[in-house]
Amino acid sequence: MRLKNSKIIIPSDGHDPFVNCKLDRKKYAEILTSIVENYKDGFVLAIDNKWGTGKTTFIQMWRQYLINKEFNTLYFNAWENDFQEDVIIALLSELEEFKYKEERTFKKLVEKSATFLKRVFPAIVKGVANKAIGEQGVSEVAEAMTEFTSEEVENQMKYFNEKKHGIKEFRKILEEFVDYVDQSKPLIFIIDELDRCRPKYSVEILEQIKHLFNVPGIVFVLSIDKIQLGNAVRGFYGSDMIDADEYLRRFIDLEYRIPEPNPELFISYLYDFFEFGSFLNLSERQNVRDFQEDRNRFIQYSLVLYSKGFSLRQIEKAFARIRLTLRFFSIKQYVFPEIIVIVSFLDLKHSSTLYKIRKFEYSLQGLVDELDKIFLPLINERNNRRVRFMFGSFLCRYENFHLDKYGQLKNGLVEKDESNNSKLSITSRLENDNGELLHAIEYYKRHFYTDNISLDYILKKYDLTEFINN
Repeated sequence: MRLKNSKIIIPSDGHDPFVNCKLDRKKYAEILTSIVENYKDGFVLAIDNKWGTGKTTFIQMWRQYLINKEFNTLYFNAWENDFQEDVIIALLSELEEFKYKEERTFKKLVEKSATFLKRVFPAIVKGVANKAIGEQGVSEVAEAMTEFTSEEVENQMKYFNEKKHGIKEFRKILEEFVDYVDQSKPLIFIIDELDRCRPKYSVEILEQIKHLFNVPGIVFVLSIDKIQLGNAVRGFYGSDMIDADEYLRRFIDLEYRIPEPNPELFISYLYDFFEFGSFLNLSERQNVRDFQEDRNRFIQYSLVLYSKGFSLRQIEKAFARIRLTLRFFSIKQYVFPEIIVIVSFLDLKHSSTLYKIRKFEYSLQGLVDELDKIFLPLINERNNRRVRFMFGSFLCRYENFHLDKYGQLKNGLVEKDESNNSKLSITSRLENDNGELLHAIEYYKRHFYTDNISLDYILKKYDLTEFINN
């Protein structure tokens, strides 16, 4: 059994790099490719999606897609390289990959960069360095400042003019070099993980791209979470009052957001990847319940709970833990896997509620009141029946938990009226005029309530995986 989703294989032999993509994202690569094809003059494109949404995997697939279409591309992981203090050196090191196309011009580019990379030490440092620092240190520094102020101003003016001229020459040579790399297509320079770097490094990369590398023939692609990058900008300037969006507009010409993936595709993929079927489809279990029904219920309930508010990475980790939890059950035991899905959801989004359930702090009506607030917003036209059945299944398990603990209940979930018809003993906002919640509870009581696996038992198995990182 696999606990972690392995790195997706991206073919590099001319085959479709999206062949193993489970999120149907090739169409977005086609859109982005048409954009960069039509703007050879160069610009900065930001692909803005939150952490854990699969940006890096998409970027790597798109890069191979571009390579297959004979684009020259570079990939720079900023987070892995922020140990290098001089950003320009790091970026030039990436460009070096193409120096074989015109080595003489690339050498000129490196030489020209030295004109504004060199360190200019103020004259005051030279003056003070020749003097002993002791009791008279403070007065000597003050004296040196007076003595060398004019010289320092002249040196700084000279350095400023040299740097200004050097930057113009650098950009001119860079444009020539890029033209040697490819005259017909822009060079695609991808910068990934920029939002995870030290604030100083993130801002310096943006500055260098804008002032040094923004020339015709280069398209920069920034793979970012704009909110996190904005936090880095505010951190660099030491103020929460900085308008980060306005600041970033100075550097980014076009923004693109990869649409949210179809969660059903991803959840179905994870179901197969983590081999849930190898557990649920054992012959011993097929004698208890229909496997296909289990699979459908598991995926449908996962879709209801994980379709919104979770990143792909969070869903993946949740599924890994659920699958690991199932390993603690005997093959002769039947568990309700959908109950573990609910437990996992509560653990991630409503941990205080799950804590109280563990401690058995809710009465049946108290639990209903609490879960009403959680489950009611999940209902829509497509899944209202699923939500009520999920809700009913969990309530049945909690009722069983109550019976295991106290041996009796003053009031259960269902009671009989004067005509011997079933009615709910609890009051829930999830019940409707058609009595769907009552129907769901009675369904579980008739079909599956004979099983002796309690909610307490399931929670204890789930808790065994709490400190396992995946």
